[in-house]
Amino acid sequence: MSKASSQAASQLQQIQQLLKQLQQAMEAAQWLQVQACDRQIGAMVQQLREQGPDARTQAAIDTLKLHYQQLIQYARQQQQELEQKMKAFNDNKAGVLAYQQTTESRR
Repeated sequence: MSKASSQAASQLQQIQQLLKQLQQAMEAAQWLQVQACDRQIGAMVQQLREQGPDARTQAAIDTLKLHYQQLIQYARQQQQELEQKMKAFNDNKAGVLAYQQTTESRR
């Protein structure tokens, strides 16, 4: 194994580890950590592409890209769920305030 392909393999392993961290951060709703992992992954993939990856490395990048896209879809679902919860909270809050104003005006 050449030095370049050994380095690429190491970088691919690091990206794979970052994807795991990204998923864990998403599941824990640690959005600053998600952002940091995302930036690191992007930078490392860019480095690999600039090195002119061989066919095996490119195939590994493509596989990691699919996993990344699945995580992005998961994040979008999480975002939609959070938006729905916030909307329900705000709807309930408006109802509670209206109820409080009605009951206070009766006193």
